[in-house]
Amino acid sequence: MIKRCSRDASIAYLSALLSFISYYSPSTYAASYQSSTTSAIELSNAGAGTAADSTNLANIAVNPAIIAAFSSPSMAIAGILVQSKKDITGEYYSNGDPEALDNAGISDNYIAPSGYFAFPINDKWSFGFATFSNYNVRNNYDTEYPVGLLAGRRSLFTYEISPNIALKLTDYFYVGAGVSAIYGNYQLTTNYGSQNTNNPSQIYQDYNGTGIGFRFNIGILYQLNTHHKFGLSYRSESDIETEGTFTTLAGNNDLVFQDTTTLTMAIPSELTFSGFHLLDPRLSVQYSLAWYGWESLDSISVSHPNCPANSGFNRPQGQCLIESVNAKDGWKVAFAINYKLNDVVWLRSGMSTEKSTESATFSIPFDKKTNFSFGLSYYASRSLSFDIGLTYAKYESTRIKDTVGQDSFDVSTEGNSTMFGFQLNYQLID
Repeated sequence: MIKRCSRDASIAYLSALLSFISYYSPSTYAASYQSSTTSAIELSNAGAGTAADSTNLANIAVNPAIIAAFSSPSMAIAGILVQSKKDITGEYYSNGDPEALDNAGISDNYIAPSGYFAFPINDKWSFGFATFSNYNVRNNYDTEYPVGLLAGRRSLFTYEISPNIALKLTDYFYVGAGVSAIYGNYQLTTNYGSQNTNNPSQIYQDYNGTGIGFRFNIGILYQLNTHHKFGLSYRSESDIETEGTFTTLAGNNDLVFQDTTTLTMAIPSELTFSGFHLLDPRLSVQYSLAWYGWESLDSISVSHPNCPANSGFNRPQGQCLIESVNAKDGWKVAFAINYKLNDVVWLRSGMSTEKSTESATFSIPFDKKTNFSFGLSYYASRSLSFDIGLTYAKYESTRIKDTVGQDSFDVSTEGNSTMFGFQLNYQLID
């Protein structure tokens, strides 16, 4: 362990607190950017029908009961490329030209892989396995950005591994349940910015933590007939206790504190209702209403037994950071139309809108977005098919106001992202 205090410790801890309040509300950060990266068909349909459409094996990521709808061993493999564009424009800066707050391209690109498998055990029971990423976000502000305490370079990533079992109760009613292990990773590096005019790029704090959490999944699928299906699923919340090295540096680069710490990362509960309706042999519609609950999130914290007590911030010995969070539930509404062009091609399109938990901040520039989706499925044979999907997400413009020290900031935000996915599906049909 290395730990040394300096006369800059108070301002260092104050700035760390400000930065963590805006960033390390993990639930808010995740909810604002929950990514539709579980399958290419989900991209095509903007997430509509995910709890009811039993033609897409990848939907077991939402509803495990869908596993029982596959009478033959099946698999689906998908990869999603996400390209984001998020820009910040300065409107008011109490300490200079508002243009100093401009920062284009704060986002980063990434690829999210996923895989799904279904294995019928007998006429009633089936086993399934899903691996996918639900949250994968990166923001990269300039190292000299004036609001460096609230911005910086940040990365949030989760990857879920979920074994499930499903039971075909009747020809019309299926149930499924399982557990999920969720790997989570947080990375954060912030800078002094305008709080250190001699060296605004000076690193202020750094954290890189990983951990694993668990939750359970349950779902039902009701097939009125082959043309009309309804699904309802629930996934419990999870707390992932990440562990990593937490570092705080003074403005002159002196080490204030450095040691292994823990930070709890919240994953919300999810309730999804979906419908699927084949209106005629060539046309189908589907829809979803999803709710994301943050009922258990009331605070965020970073702990270490050697963190000194600080009565000014109501921190006891061993508590590096503790801050109340007033999280609100999020939601998503999605609708899609699919059209059978010929015997081997289905055309897909969809639209969705979603609202996250709180108002925007420098670390969370947007809190509402609308998705426009297109795609197609190609059936090469009874066993093999391919899907491609494209989603364009438009973030609602927002204004962000904040204060750090004696400086006041006011910016506007613009952003969009494009997600392109490819999926391979195979069934071992006799």
